[in-house]
Amino acid sequence: MKSLQKCFLQIKKSKNIAIITHTVPDADALCSAVALKKIIRQNQSDNSQPKQIDIFVDAEDFGEKNTAIVKGIELNTKHCEQYDLAISVDCSSLSRMGKYSELFQSTENTINIDHHVTNENFAKNNIVLKTSSTCEGIYLLAKSQNAQMSDDVCKLIYSGIITDTNNLTQGTITINTHKVITDIIGRNINVEILNEFFFKNNTKNKAFLLKQALDSLTFMSGDRIAFMKLTKQDLAECNATFEDTLGIVNHGIEIKGVDISVLAIKQEDNSYYVSLRGKSNFNVAQIAKSMGGGGHETVAAFQYAGLLADMKDQLLKACKEELNNHPVEDIKNIFYNEEDEDN
Repeated sequence: MKSLQKCFLQIKKSKNIAIITHTVPDADALCSAVALKKIIRQNQSDNSQPKQIDIFVDAEDFGEKNTAIVKGIELNTKHCEQYDLAISVDCSSLSRMGKYSELFQSTENTINIDHHVTNENFAKNNIVLKTSSTCEGIYLLAKSQNAQMSDDVCKLIYSGIITDTNNLTQGTITINTHKVITDIIGRNINVEILNEFFFKNNTKNKAFLLKQALDSLTFMSGDRIAFMKLTKQDLAECNATFEDTLGIVNHGIEIKGVDISVLAIKQEDNSYYVSLRGKSNFNVAQIAKSMGGGGHETVAAFQYAGLLADMKDQLLKACKEELNNHPVEDIKNIFYNEEDEDN
């Protein structure tokens, strides 16, 4: 409670605020940064001097869908020499901010708003919430202060939630997540348009890229691990972007018997961006953390500089340790208890 009060007090008294999110930004990262800026603006008293609020993200290309989120939003421009307050959103560590970690560290007052279980509590004031997304966390924080939120803010919040949970099918979804969704739908916002934009709006290039990934599909550890890879050549042949790779890893976890799905994507600098998905009870965040990354229990990622074969060896060892904690069990009747079944 003290950290929350300190957070709101710092925001209220700060004249110059830097909001920083992570490299390779997803929708939750961008939506939470823009939503927070708008919430601060919308709840500033009319007779006070307007705050300078700047958003920073170490990325050159956001992809078509994410570019729509920041359309008309000025990014990466310092309007003052020194900020009173720096707020990181959706960052589990300082390194996730890329080149803007220096700006964060050079600011006297810092706040870390996040939801990743692997968060390193690197700010002076850390607010790490057990929410489905950082957007949900920001919404709950704003509601706790009876803050005003426009329809545009609610659209951003909704978008962050549905994208970070793969349309409410994974991640740390709680009863509060559903309450937030219900609140937003109750505002008569057309959420179906947002759902279609994010989940029924893929490019043909992504379809071809998915084929390439599925062609590379292999199984390990008694078929409990699904492994896929994409090369720079795959992306070039399909005329695809990094954004087109998003969600492909989910196809592995949808396979019966697979408990952990992996997608390794070779990047321009020859490093690998590796996405992990796990079925419930399988903690892929700890696997990612052991490889220098992080995330949520069932959704995580890391970057690796080195040979693919070496990465696979290290990753397979970490995955096997997690699998050993969860022996294969027969599928139980999920609809009825045995004593409730009709004879």
